Amino acid sequence: MSNLHNEQQLENIHDQVIKWDDKGLLETEINSISMTYNLHADDDRDEILQFIAESIFYDNYEVLLT
Repeated sequence: MSNLHNEQQLENIHDQVIKWDDKGLLETEINSISMTYNLHADDDRDEILQFIAESIFYDNYEVLLT
């Protein structure tokens, strides 16, 4: 895949992660990541959402939406 394609795919995943967060569907994942990496769930939320998006992109993470 080209870099442009990868960047677009990652951007699309990040947009979806933001939508899930807006709906409150990622609270469990956000809290888990914030505790694991000693981040603040609110203050570091952008970083956490980017982490989730990159993890999905690289197939290292599966979001379980309830």
